[in-house]
Amino acid sequence: MKDLVPGFEFALLGPVRARHDGVPVDLGQPRTREVLAVLLAAAGRTVALPLLVDGVWDEGDRPARAEHSARTHVWRLRRALARHTAEPVLVTVGDGYALQVPARAVDTWAFERALARAAEVRASGGPAEQAREVLSEALGLWTGEPLAGLHGPHARALRAHLADVRQSLLEARLELDAELGDRPHLAAEAAALVMEYPASQRLRAVQMLALYRSGRQAEALAAYEDTRRYLAAELAHVPPEGRGPCAELAALHRRILRSDPSLRLTGTGADSRRRVPDGPAFPSAIGGFTGRAEQIRELTETLTRPDTAAVVLSAVNGMAGVGKTTLAVHTAHRLDDAFPDGRLYVDLRGADAEPLQPHAVLEGFLRELGTAEEDIPEGADERVARYRSLMAGRRMLLLLDNAASCEQLRPLIPGAAGCAVLVTSRAWLTGLPGARHLRLDVMPLAEALALLRRAVGDRAVDRDPEAAAALAAACGFLPLALRIVASRLAAEPGRTLADMVRRLTDERGRLDELRTGDTAVEAAFELSYATLTAGQARAFRLLSVVDVPDLALPSAAALLGLGADEAEELLESLVELNLLESHRLDRYHFHDLVRAFARARSAREDSPGTTARAVAGLLDFCLATARNADAVAHSAEPGERTLIDVAVASPGLDFATAQEATEWMREETALQRMLIARACADETLPLSQAADLIDRLNTVLSGIAHLTAVTEQARLVAEVAARRGDRRSEALARYVRGNALWHANSFPEAESELTRSLQLGDGETGVRLRASAHLTLCANARVHGRFDAAVAHGEASVRLFHALGAATAEGTALGELAFNYARQDRLTEAREAAERGARLVGGQESVSKAIGLYYLARVLRLCGDREEALRRADEGLALFRTLNVSSFEAASGNLIAELQAEGEQYALAAQTAEAFLPLARRVSAMLEGGLLRTLGRSLPHLGQHARADACLQAALELFERLRADQDAEQIRQLRLNKPADR
Repeated sequence: MKDLVPGFEFALLGPVRARHDGVPVDLGQPRTREVLAVLLAAAGRTVALPLLVDGVWDEGDRPARAEHSARTHVWRLRRALARHTAEPVLVTVGDGYALQVPARAVDTWAFERALARAAEVRASGGPAEQAREVLSEALGLWTGEPLAGLHGPHARALRAHLADVRQSLLEARLELDAELGDRPHLAAEAAALVMEYPASQRLRAVQMLALYRSGRQAEALAAYEDTRRYLAAELAHVPPEGRGPCAELAALHRRILRSDPSLRLTGTGADSRRRVPDGPAFPSAIGGFTGRAEQIRELTETLTRPDTAAVVLSAVNGMAGVGKTTLAVHTAHRLDDAFPDGRLYVDLRGADAEPLQPHAVLEGFLRELGTAEEDIPEGADERVARYRSLMAGRRMLLLLDNAASCEQLRPLIPGAAGCAVLVTSRAWLTGLPGARHLRLDVMPLAEALALLRRAVGDRAVDRDPEAAAALAAACGFLPLALRIVASRLAAEPGRTLADMVRRLTDERGRLDELRTGDTAVEAAFELSYATLTAGQARAFRLLSVVDVPDLALPSAAALLGLGADEAEELLESLVELNLLESHRLDRYHFHDLVRAFARARSAREDSPGTTARAVAGLLDFCLATARNADAVAHSAEPGERTLIDVAVASPGLDFATAQEATEWMREETALQRMLIARACADETLPLSQAADLIDRLNTVLSGIAHLTAVTEQARLVAEVAARRGDRRSEALARYVRGNALWHANSFPEAESELTRSLQLGDGETGVRLRASAHLTLCANARVHGRFDAAVAHGEASVRLFHALGAATAEGTALGELAFNYARQDRLTEAREAAERGARLVGGQESVSKAIGLYYLARVLRLCGDREEALRRADEGLALFRTLNVSSFEAASGNLIAELQAEGEQYALAAQTAEAFLPLARRVSAMLEGGLLRTLGRSLPHLGQHARADACLQAALELFERLRADQDAEQIRQLRLNKPADR
């Protein structure tokens, strides 16, 4: 047999489910799940194909080719499992199949062994509480009807078997409950289970005993009579001597009749317990507590809910200084009446280098529970057993503050219901079974202001509410920081809120300001930082040097120089410790004050070279990924769109579709802009990579705001490159800036930058750059009606791209050139060029294909083929919308509206123009003018002459401002020749 494959977990105690390393496995159809259930039940043994068929289908329900169908479902199951591991999980053995997973990977393994394990605990002298815990954990695995939704023969048989196992577990657990006598609601639970399992005499015995111990002797005797009648009716087919209650139940009946003293519990009832007074360590009630009403309500409801099955557990986690202990102590004092037997408290010192050991904590608890010093056991297991025995039957609240781990907590959890445990921790304690988790976040603005008001008075806050809000934000809405600031303001009455805001403005000095006496935000963070491993601490520091709102997992991995899995493990561990936050899947960010702390640590512990190498790795990764995104978005080979020769080491991320590519570029824009600015400021980072990256930002995304940012950053890169004598980077940056300026309708400035780029670009590596510059200069000349110059630039661009073998780029250039041919009345050449260009950029869905369709539609319009032009424009528009290319989306809308107006579909043209105007106003003044022109042409035919005049006037002003002389002249002619008012 091959090695077993780890990492898989399977659930049959409810709907059939599978996970691998915590990730759900998509199991597909119910029949596939039936096959899985049969194979899991074999516990790694081979299941012959005929037996598999017998387990999945009833005789009369089998398909004609049942064995073929079974093989198909095995293949589907194998494929589903293989998506999560390269190791063979489902193997073929002869004419059968076997799952190579450990038996304990299935939840039924622990479920079916629980009775034997509990018996072993008792046989070895273990306490009843421990045996009961084994049974309770097993019962907790039951999440509903086993194999829910499956109806095959094997599923039905296994479901019946598991139901019997559950009944045995319930019987055994309730018998231990009766033995321990610590369940005040045992009679009610036993009664409910008797209704579910009326033939179980073990459950009826527990019910009778529980009723008797509750002072309800008559009910206990009546329960026996009900049992006798039920059995007589149900077992009417057996001889009379076999119909009555079993000997054990009859004996219990006799003992209850004579009120046998041995049936009573000795000293375990709540009435025999004295209230445990709060120890000297229990924190006093907090005066002036502010806010957190929702969290207090949730904790109160959780800790006081009627729960007869287990101890109530609530775990509060959150970053340092967020107020976990304050909230927990305040809640504990509010719940004094709900726990009449007292409260226990311990600071577990989870943030210390050496947290408290459970053994030592139990010594203190036993002492507080009244155990004499000489009676406290030495052994850990003995202390746990004594502690749980003393807690049995009590209603007490335990406040376990500042916990380090689940391992530290487990021995401190009482074994019996009636008690509640409130835990605080800086880390997520996800390993506590049954716990309700509450993540305490920073305060909302209203609560932060309320805290300030309580400390400095309403007058100070009302006098300058903007400063109060700014102060709360500068404190990151962190309660500890707010209390420190409030304390300082109260101690210095002459200082205003605005003064304190100014002192907190500089991040480098902010943590120094957030301290008073021996209380400091930085000190709180230091405690958490001190617990980190070397790898966690390094990741924590380096992540802080990237100044973006959040960082995606692949980018974080590149920054840290780690694989994705290793980086995810590190980052998730920091999230669990509440030093990092993750409100979106695979994206991570810092709280502002934690980031300031992490940066301060990085400045002290990381050399400039270490930080620079990390950022360089991130820049290289982002450029490689942006190149891949650009290539997919334009249906090109990755190297085809590289304008200058810039090496990258990282393969970057791959994208399946153009939509995926553009979404990544849009999501990571802030990171890419930050890296470009960083490369301009730091000479150790490659400026050529920054120039290449800004080119990708320019070619994949669109929009006025985006163009403005690209234009400014390209100017910065060009200036820095000029100072450093880096002609290649300067040439590329000036091209990018010129291209962005052209799309922003700044035509004269665009021409200047593009011309300068042509002068700087030389050599083999500058061919593609010169071809691209010629293409934009072609479009620029066309806007001004200089069609001879436009054709010269267009033909130069096509020639250079063709020489490079850059088919997609050549196709785009042909589309622009074709339009200019058409404006020279070279219609045959225009149509041929446009159609050839569309073929070159066609194929998969991409930005380039959409642009090719748009260019073809423009030329078809000038060639007089309006219907085909409309069809192509509509195709391009749909693709631009899918890819979210807003500038060309608006251009397509403008073209469609013009075609509709030319076809005298004036109502439709006006409707289209109105629909695209808001988008055009965001992306291009030229397109806005074009749509206003179409409205001006169409509205008179709809009887709206005054509005048509207003649209034409607005269009004229736009074209004059943009120096688009030909378009402006067309507007003047329209105004002269407009239809007469009717």
